[in-house]
Order: sequence, then structure tokens, then C-alpha cells
Amino acid sequence: MPQCLIPNCQNNALHNLGIRCRRPATTAIWAPNCNAYLCDEHADQGYEIEIKLTPVNLRTITTHVTAGANVANRTTDIVHNSEE
Repeated sequence: MPQCLIPNCQNNALHNLGIRCRRPATTAIWAPNCNAYLCDEHADQGYEIEIKLTPVNLRTITTHVTAGANVANRTTDIVHNSEE
């Protein structure tokens, strides 16, 4: 089971952070999980989240989630039909 991303927390973590880009009809163009997990205690405390977008022409989404010195990185392919 994953550990909580929050520094010095040794709790098991079930809550996986994710991000998505939605169409107006609410279906997602992409919606990867970030491989960044929070425990019950930390999932419920509230956060300030900073999002930095860097365009790449690779048809991938790469996420970098940091909490103190802890970092979770993941790259996911965009696999939807662009005409959906």
C-alpha cells in the first residue's frame, strides 16, 4: 500500500491525486492519476495547490506533485480520439 506523500507521515494512503482536462459536456480529454497518495487525515485537511502548465507536443501528460522534499512523478499517454 502506498505511503502518504506528506513529509513525516507514515500512514497508509488510499487517496490518489489526479488532474483532468474536461470538455464542456464534462467528459475528459485526459484525466491521469498522479501517483501521489494521501492518507485519510491529510486528504481532509485542505491544501493550496499550484498548477504550472508547460506545453509539449508529445501526446503525454506528465505530473510532478511535491510535498516538502517528497516528489511523485508520472507520465501518461493521451489516448482519446481527438474528434470526440
